[in-house]
Amino acid sequence: MDIANVLKSLRTDSGLTQKELSERLDIAQATIACYENGQRVPHITGLVAYADFFDCSLDFIAGRCDEYGNGQAHSKPNVPNDAEREFLDRLKCLTKEQRAMLKGYIDGLISTKK
Repeated sequence: MDIANVLKSLRTDSGLTQKELSERLDIAQATIACYENGQRVPHITGLVAYADFFDCSLDFIAGRCDEYGNGQAHSKPNVPNDAEREFLDRLKCLTKEQRAMLKGYIDGLISTKK
């Protein structure tokens, strides 16, 4: 598979639109469209941004391996769903003290689950 198809597959497999991905990577939507239709190839910094965002190796993006990287194959990238993104956005609004309290609450929930 060529780079254009890999980049498109990474995005579509994660359920993101070009617009959503462009906002997350701070890359113009038109640029992403050019990457995905093979009109342009991302500069190395763009490739690294994709690899970091989708938690895969550059070799995977370049078609040099069949696995995402890190020694294991993945069927889908570990991308937050809408509910998780909403939670993370709300978390950013909390103070340091509030985050510490929330962490304690979550730790308590996890310990009671065992």
